[in-house]
Amino acid sequence: MSPMTQLISEIEKSPKGPRVLAIFDFDGTVIAGYSATTFIREQLKRGDLSPAQFVELMRAMANFGLGNLGFSGMMAINAQFMRGVEEETYHELGRKLYTKQIARLIYPESRALVAAHQARGHTVAIISSATPYQVEPAAADLGIEHVLCTQLEVRDGKFTGGVLSPTCFGQGKVTADESLAKQYHADLDGSFFYSDSTDDLLLLERVGHPRALNPSAKLDRIARARQW
Repeated sequence: MSPMTQLISEIEKSPKGPRVLAIFDFDGTVIAGYSATTFIREQLKRGDLSPAQFVELMRAMANFGLGNLGFSGMMAINAQFMRGVEEETYHELGRKLYTKQIARLIYPESRALVAAHQARGHTVAIISSATPYQVEPAAADLGIEHVLCTQLEVRDGKFTGGVLSPTCFGQGKVTADESLAKQYHADLDGSFFYSDSTDDLLLLERVGHPRALNPSAKLDRIARARQW
C-alpha cells in the first residue's frame, strides 16, 4: 500500500463529524515552495518595497533562518514596509497572485487529503505563519472554511505597520489550534495535523494523528523514527 493510499484509508476509518479536526500547514505542505517569495517579488514590482527595504527584509529572513531573529521580529520588519497601504489592495493582490501563480503549486495529494476529510465531515483548516492575503484564496479554492494565520494590524482600512500578537508560529500554532478545537468541542487526541517542517514539531506532538506531508529531510527522519 502506498503512503498516500494508507493516509486516505486512515481518514476513511476515522470517526465522522466536525469534532475531528484536520489541520494543514500551508507553505511546503499544501503548496510547493513559499507564497512569501511570490508576494515579495510583487511588492518590489509594485513599488511597495524599495530595493533598500528588500535588502533589509532579506537580511531579516536570513537571520531568522540562522536562528538569530525570532519569527515575530522578522514579521515586524516586513509589516513596517506596508504601513499606510490599503488592506483591500492586498486582498485583491492575493486573489490575483493565487490565480496566476500559486494555484498551480498546490500538491494533488493535498487536494485529495482535504477532500477525504471533508467527505467525513471533519472540521478542516489551514494553519500558517503566513498572512491571510497569501492563504485565504487557496483555502477558498479548496473549500476550506477556517484559516488560522498571522494577522497584520489594520486601522481605518490601512496597515499600521504592526503585527498582532501572538503570531501563528511555533506555540502560536498550538494556541490557535486549541482555540479551534474548543469552538468545535474537538478532541486533539483524535485530530490530524499535516506539515512539511520541523518548525511545526510542537503542534505535531500535540495532536493524536501527526502526519508528515511533503516533508523536509529532517522532518522525514523524525517522522520515520516516531512512525508518523
